[in-house]
Amino acid sequence: MSKVLDFSVLNEEITRGNVLSMAEAIAFSETQYLIGYVGTKMQKLHSYVYWDIRYKTDISHILSDGYDLVQEGALFLCKHYGKRLDDVISYSKKGKKITVKMACIRNMAKLINRNSRDYYRNISLEALTPVSEPATEMQEESEQDYTVADNIIENLNLTDNMKTALQCRMAGLSYPEIGRILERAQATVFEYFVKMRQRYSAIYGQ
Repeated sequence: MSKVLDFSVLNEEITRGNVLSMAEAIAFSETQYLIGYVGTKMQKLHSYVYWDIRYKTDISHILSDGYDLVQEGALFLCKHYGKRLDDVISYSKKGKKITVKMACIRNMAKLINRNSRDYYRNISLEALTPVSEPATEMQEESEQDYTVADNIIENLNLTDNMKTALQCRMAGLSYPEIGRILERAQATVFEYFVKMRQRYSAIYGQ
């Protein structure tokens, strides 16, 4: 992967010349991190992001919806030329620092949750691995089993809003942010998680 992505760019100042590379590195890292929390759906999205980054210059390669994350991140970073990813650009209501990188990741998370249901219904596995591409370490990673988490979520019988709220929370969004995405009151979002915990305890006794 080192030949495809240079993560040292994340330590540089944001410029017109490196903004896309930064967005690619952030999208790759974030989707990889979320695999352990979201499961197979995020695994597929991460794989698509990887192949899009690797073959973006190949005129025969068609970019997937996964590359929208990169473009969303790049558009956000374009507003912050001259800054660095660790620079603080705002504060939460509780006074927590929000850096450029954190805000960029949140933008990507919102895009994931807006499009997740349609994206995962229509995702094409045929495009996951180019026919001419030999086996790589990425393919080996994609064989990991993340069905346990998926099965737990499935057994909870969550509504669509609950599933979206859970994905948002796993991506680090706060209750108010989740409420804005779902267009629901913060109290309603809190109630979703109370119900999820109750259902989990009823089924698994924890």
